[in-house]
Amino acid sequence: HPSEPIIVSGLINGKIKCHRYGEKSHQELWTEKAFKKSCRGVAFNPDGSQLYSVSKDKMILLMDTSTGQTIKSREMTHENPLNSLLNLNENMFATGDDQGVIKIWDNRKEDAVMTYSEHEDFIADMAYSPSHKTLVAVGGDGYLSTWDIRKPNVAAMSDQMGDELLSVKLVKNGRKAVVGSQEGILSLWSWGDWGDYKDRIVGHPHSIDAICKIDEDTICTGSSDGMIRVVSILPNAFHGVIGDHGQDMPIEHIELTHDKKYLISCGHDESLRFWDV
Repeated sequence: HPSEPIIVSGLINGKIKCHRYGEKSHQELWTEKAFKKSCRGVAFNPDGSQLYSVSKDKMILLMDTSTGQTIKSREMTHENPLNSLLNLNENMFATGDDQGVIKIWDNRKEDAVMTYSEHEDFIADMAYSPSHKTLVAVGGDGYLSTWDIRKPNVAAMSDQMGDELLSVKLVKNGRKAVVGSQEGILSLWSWGDWGDYKDRIVGHPHSIDAICKIDEDTICTGSSDGMIRVVSILPNAFHGVIGDHGQDMPIEHIELTHDKKYLISCGHDESLRFWDV
């Protein structure tokens, strides 16, 4: 949540849970059986009053954060299961599916306002630059793409990387994008120069499934080896392991709390873990 000690999690059984967390204890505020199939993404709107969620059964829900009640439901939104969700601003959000289609949605309209279909495999992650009104997407086909969300055609498409691109965040005040891959490579890209990466950081023994930005020069990475590592960007350096879920416990998501005090991680072990950063 952008301002409260509240966290929402989407589960593989289609349930969505909302908790209030604290150092001593946590409290479940509500649970909703939102979808028949797995929930594939949850995201708050900018003020945290509402919550988007997407599912394997191609649904998008807008929910009330305080009650869990559904405000708006969209069904059969894509032809394929949804895999990625990103809130863009107070009215707009983006979704990506298992076959590489990206759609831009406006809450004030019923249908998608843009549909992008350059990618050929699943959309793994997306990032957004408000100043450029540009979406950056990465996927299983090994391409990075950028899209001006006001326009119907692709702004730029990278060369094929020969490696699944799984995670992306913007750093250095939006001047750089950092991308994690299946082979464990972190690649650095310069804004506006999207043909190929400018630098790469090796050292992850397994895939980089999640990236969380700590500040403009520092990220944490969540890997399929169950470890959360701290990495500085330009100068590029590893600063150790901040958390470990254990072997064969891949990390699915890592997020920073609104006060930047804790990193929260989740994976396959049915728990949310809090790490002091």
